[in-house]
Amino acid sequence: MKISEFLEQPFYYFNDKRSKWIYIVSAVVFSHVFLIFFQPYGISEEMSNPANPTFHKFLFFFSIAISTFLALGLSQFVLRQVFDYQKVNNKKYLYWVLFEALLLLAINFGLSFIIPDLGNDFEQELNIWFQLKMYPKVLMILLFPFLGSVIYVAITQMQSEIQQLDHQLKNFKESFTKLDTTKQVVFYDENNHPDLKLNLEDILYLESSNQYVLVYYGKSDDVKKHIIRNRLKHILLQTEDLPIEQCHRSFAVNLFKVNSMKKISGKLFLIIETSDSKVKIPVSKSFSEAIKKAFEA
Repeated sequence: MKISEFLEQPFYYFNDKRSKWIYIVSAVVFSHVFLIFFQPYGISEEMSNPANPTFHKFLFFFSIAISTFLALGLSQFVLRQVFDYQKVNNKKYLYWVLFEALLLLAINFGLSFIIPDLGNDFEQELNIWFQLKMYPKVLMILLFPFLGSVIYVAITQMQSEIQQLDHQLKNFKESFTKLDTTKQVVFYDENNHPDLKLNLEDILYLESSNQYVLVYYGKSDDVKKHIIRNRLKHILLQTEDLPIEQCHRSFAVNLFKVNSMKKISGKLFLIIETSDSKVKIPVSKSFSEAIKKAFEA
């Protein structure tokens, strides 16, 4: 997938309360783990400075936790609704991440009036240039939990979707009787002449190839291929009352022969198992909803 196409896709990762809390908690935890173990940005000198008592060190990290929690909580649960930033694409949401880092920096600065910073350099913090130099550091720390949360939520949603689809597939197969699967299907060529006659239970999938359609059929140990001169859309009109659904611009599949569904590199595939291999039929996004609805029928 091209970067431009990815940026235009909807950002759906933080649309529910659970995913928002995952993001907020992971940001609080990561910021502390990163700062405590690596002690960047001069923190190591301040931590070893005897002029900073243990209580002040505790307050320093506590203020980071509070400011991160408040900034992201306010951003995710209040400001996104206020500014109607719920349904946006990936490109537009990147601007929101930049805003969240700025909001975090502002809240942390506000807390510094209440909780003393390490080094007692509050006058320096009032300098605008000092704050501008802090912004990229805050953004860099925030990006790690943001990306980690997005990946975690995406994987969780994929697994949930696959489990749901597998359950639908099981129910779909149980709804068919032996009479249904032994029904004969006749495929016609472009001149409307009968070209191939098969039992529904023997049809695996169809593949479009220019002016031809390749029909894959047979038992699990004897898969054959037959070429019909016709277009896929015309073939599908002949089988519109059967569980043969288009799942891709170039593929249609006998839903009854699907053994499972998997997501590979973010793309959905229908799996048909044969005796010596597993055939992966791609499902494009434009047909995914139709496939899901077909399994619900």
